[in-house]
Amino acid sequence: MTRPGPVRQPQQPDAGLYPDVAAAGSLAAALTRCAADNGLDVGEIHTSRSDSPIAARVGSRNPRLDGFNVTLGSATRVFVVAAWGEGVNLTNGSTSDLTELAVAASAWHAGVSLAKLGDVAPFLEVSAMALAHQRGPDHAVAEKWRRYLEPGHRLDLQMIRAAHAEPRLRMLFPSTSHGSLHFSRCTGWPFSRDVSAICPLGDGRYAVRHRGEEFSLEPSYSAEEAAASVVARMPASWGPAIAGTDHDLRDRES
Repeated sequence: MTRPGPVRQPQQPDAGLYPDVAAAGSLAAALTRCAADNGLDVGEIHTSRSDSPIAARVGSRNPRLDGFNVTLGSATRVFVVAAWGEGVNLTNGSTSDLTELAVAASAWHAGVSLAKLGDVAPFLEVSAMALAHQRGPDHAVAEKWRRYLEPGHRLDLQMIRAAHAEPRLRMLFPSTSHGSLHFSRCTGWPFSRDVSAICPLGDGRYAVRHRGEEFSLEPSYSAEEAAASVVARMPASWGPAIAGTDHDLRDRES
């Protein structure tokens, strides 16, 4: 008979670093208590992973915003935040002040704009990319292409420019992996993986990886030919990238 392995106990808050959290029993309970003491509405706070006492998740009334996720630092007193919406990491930051954290969590729960969130919680970083996502998927797509087209970016500019010159590819959300250029029909993670990808071979030649087919280095194409080959495989119904994840895309198309 195989003996069961030892049960892994959840990590507990360090009472020396987090006396307020330890006294409350968990980060979720401490954040709830702090919010109530300061007249803030954070809704019902949940643990963000496996009932861990060192993690908490605040939801939002804004349907485009997902979890405001908080974890405790282990070496020093710090509340680490990563907040998401529609498959996009919209803001990150950290603070040692539980009340400051509660103010930020309350603003997230209320569904304020990212610009307003940055005003009420200066410890949170809101990037231009995140602001573009909040303005809409077309803005997110345009901002990502703009970044890729900037001189000095560590990408094959010939490939990027050729793809961007194709109107149908220019409407999709670009991403790169190991030097290859991918195109998503949604702007959030997980991305869609049904559009063909362009793979640099060196010396100005490119291969195209078609989804569901065995990858081959032949035939090789110029950058413009590779981009045209990707477009040729796209069904006419594939339009501009939508906000959300691949799951949202499948739900919409089902």
